[in-house]
Amino acid sequence: MLIAYRGFAPEIAEDSAAEAMTRLIPQWGKVEMPQAWVRTVALRVACHLAKKQQTGPLSKEPVDEKASADLAAVELALIAGSVVAALPRRQQEVMTLTLVDMTPSEIADVLGCTPEQARGNLAHARRALRSAIHREEAADGPDAQRA
Repeated sequence: MLIAYRGFAPEIAEDSAAEAMTRLIPQWGKVEMPQAWVRTVALRVACHLAKKQQTGPLSKEPVDEKASADLAAVELALIAGSVVAALPRRQQEVMTLTLVDMTPSEIADVLGCTPEQARGNLAHARRALRSAIHREEAADGPDAQRA
């Protein structure tokens, strides 16, 4: 998630995941959804490490080799990544957690909001994503090729 959807360097993602799991151990009996908890903490740690090291996200090159075999999927992933990065912080969080197969109820628990708020933020994020994809398709349409 940290590499593919957020563009962190592999070293930062690895360190963040390890730190999050280490922090989970003392909390084990208190945490209802360990996977979601680790994802959230790892994201926060990765943001902190990247800021501390003053390293930004990787270039918009695809990370998943399977996706790179399908050019359309790669282009869509790049558009989605840049759109997600441009969303308000809460919508970024909701979209990222959705992309790792969390439900709105799970997202609400992780982010400390109601499932309705999570669904609302997800709806706004999806609308922005759809709009960006349509703009990109229009730019690549028949008129764009003649120019």
